[in-house]
Amino acid sequence: MIRALVLALGLIAGPASAQMQGVRLEDPVAIPPFELSNNVGDTFAADDLKGQWTLIMFGFLSCPDVCPFTLGNLEAAVSEMGMRMRPDSVPKVVFVSVDPDRDQDAVDGYAKFFHPDFKGVTGDRENIDALIDATDSFYRLMPPDQTGYYEVQHSSSVSIIAPDGTLRAKLQPPFDPRLSAEFMMQSQIQYRRDQTQ
Repeated sequence: MIRALVLALGLIAGPASAQMQGVRLEDPVAIPPFELSNNVGDTFAADDLKGQWTLIMFGFLSCPDVCPFTLGNLEAAVSEMGMRMRPDSVPKVVFVSVDPDRDQDAVDGYAKFFHPDFKGVTGDRENIDALIDATDSFYRLMPPDQTGYYEVQHSSSVSIIAPDGTLRAKLQPPFDPRLSAEFMMQSQIQYRRDQTQ
């Protein structure tokens, strides 16, 4: 299990209620080799994490609430970050579908519905699981009903990958855009400090 430092940022409506926005890891976690792709021929692999900040979220296209809510708030958070940091510091957002059988043909368009720079990918179970395990995330395909329809359960956190390709932190719901942007900025400051030590 990943050891982490929990950081509380901001306040929610209740005057004394602290809102958790993110979890910063005590030690970076290396991301193993993986390769995913999408319906427009783009690939996404471990090497693509190098040299930039990346936010990775897991989900599925027919998700009724968590995925569209999270992607919508990430779009707002990325816009907020764009006003507060250099363009090369604004993270790339990658949506990874854990349901390739149903989502392969439309995964990129789904991500781009929320922002034209978002990328959607999926792949075979081995590569999805490698990324799931490395980010301490989870998903479960539920047994199908008599019509063949099945539900998907998945984690709702968003993984923050640093330019060295390691997992450094996780954003947690409710993904307030302003607080998410602030947490991202603080994560980048801490990363730069770590690099100079």
